[in-house]
Amino acid sequence: MSTYGLVVIADVAEPAAAEALVERVTAVLRASWGAGSCPVDDLDYDVEESDLGVRVSISVPGMVTDHREADFFAGAPAGRAVICEDGDEFGVVFQVWRLDPAGSRCVYRAYVYDPDGEAEPEAAARTITGPAAAQEAAELFGVSPSPLLALEDDSSPVSDELGVIGTPFDPWLEPFGLLWPDL
Repeated sequence: MSTYGLVVIADVAEPAAAEALVERVTAVLRASWGAGSCPVDDLDYDVEESDLGVRVSISVPGMVTDHREADFFAGAPAGRAVICEDGDEFGVVFQVWRLDPAGSRCVYRAYVYDPDGEAEPEAAARTITGPAAAQEAAELFGVSPSPLLALEDDSSPVSDELGVIGTPFDPWLEPFGLLWPDL
């Protein structure tokens, strides 16, 4: 069974911004796929309001970002987001984004692949890790950067779970107080 898939979890100020983000992600993924039936047709999402704002969780089994994740957040309102991208045998990518209408940017991007395999060169080249990146990502969520740095030193909690949908991301999500969405 393939684990290819994509999850976006974003915190924004209002429901309309959450719905606009779902539309944007859908449009970007559909444009990258082309004509005909595509996995974005199976996109599922949830918008949940709280005292802190609105959290939108988007799940798209069978799709990856194709390095177009910046397009997801073009024109996004202020907020924060994580992207969990499972490239099946190519490994997994975890990203933390600072959303800003003046220009959203990825502040942290980690890539983990099967230690018995080979790294996917493009994914490896796009990493944004280290103490400064971990600190900025952690500050967005008001948590310690220590769990991110620990995973950079020893990625086995992630790599040991490769091939199982969602679970490779738990070591990254849990320190941020996030859960893999049950959509």
